Parts: sequence; C-alpha cells; structure tokens
Amino acid sequence: MDEYLATLTDSDDKILAKKMHQIISEVLPDAEVRLSYGLVGYYQPKQICFFGINKQHIGFYPTDKPIKHFEKEISPYLSGKTTLRFPKSEAAIPVDLIQEIAVWNLNN
Repeated sequence: MDEYLATLTDSDDKILAKKMHQIISEVLPDAEVRLSYGLVGYYQPKQICFFGINKQHIGFYPTDKPIKHFEKEISPYLSGKTTLRFPKSEAAIPVDLIQEIAVWNLNN
C-alpha cells in the first residue's frame, strides 16, 4: 500500500486511497495486498478486487464475476464491463456495496 501511496501527489487522493484500503481490508483481513496494473490489488489467493484513485473518480475493479450478481446495485456506478466509478468524496464511497462485493467475490 505504501508503494501505491507514493505514486499519489495529491493529499486528498492519499486520504481516499487509505479509506478504500481500510474499507476492503475490514472484510478481507487475510488478503495479500500488492500493486498490479498500477492499482492496489487484493488476493486471497485469487484476485478479489482492485482500486485506483483517478483524476476524476475512484475506480473499483471487482473482476468480472460479481458484475452480473450485483447488477442492480452497481448500475449507478458501472462504467464499461467491469469498472465501477465512485465520486472522489469520502462521504460518497458506497462502503457496504464494496464490502459485499469483496466478500461475495472471495466466496464465489
């Protein structure tokens, strides 16, 4: 995680990255966290999800498996086949949804 934080120059982006890490780590405490594709990835042992802080949004990448299962819940955020975009605001992060997706992806 520290390696990813070092790539961010904006202090607000660093805060958002730490928040996303906290949200995901709460439900995946045993996941290995590593940089992959320039994103923060969570593996246990398979790929569970990724996130990255972009210029205009927070990108959350849960892989393709949960997209169909959470079709209704993710529709406001879906961009492309497997990308969810959240506003760059701590208050706007859908914590419960992110955690549900991560746990579902771990178990399926």
